[in-house]
Amino acid sequence: MHKTAKLLTIIMPVTILICLLAGCANIKGNNFLKQKYTHVYFQKGVYETFSADEQNKKTNYFYIFNDENSGHTEDSEQGIGLPFSCVQMSNSVKFKFGGAYEPDEVFNIKSVQKEFVEGSFDDGILIRFAPIPNANPDTFDALEYIKKEN
Repeated sequence: MHKTAKLLTIIMPVTILICLLAGCANIKGNNFLKQKYTHVYFQKGVYETFSADEQNKKTNYFYIFNDENSGHTEDSEQGIGLPFSCVQMSNSVKFKFGGAYEPDEVFNIKSVQKEFVEGSFDDGILIRFAPIPNANPDTFDALEYIKKEN
């Protein structure tokens, strides 16, 4: 009986260690900390937003994505915006505007085209996100962009 107890005290920690290391086998660098997305609607870039109703098309609000899960907004009328983080999921993107303690706001995807992503937040108003080709998210300024466009 005493030999069995000794054997178990050796086998159990070794078994636990092997199980823990087996779970780490697919870790490459620090990539295991980053969430992998099955759907990517927004990539690094600048997206202008406007009402999906063509009659009310007005571009004055922009989403600047630093990567697939963070960025900030900019308003071309006031020149201000909010930082955000997001999680891109199947058929929706969960945004957190302002900070970690703010509530989630879900953008439900209605359609995805090459030139835009269309959907709505909880208010039900259809919004289109259209990427601005060649806009640099690191240097984009909404006020300057609108001045150039006008």
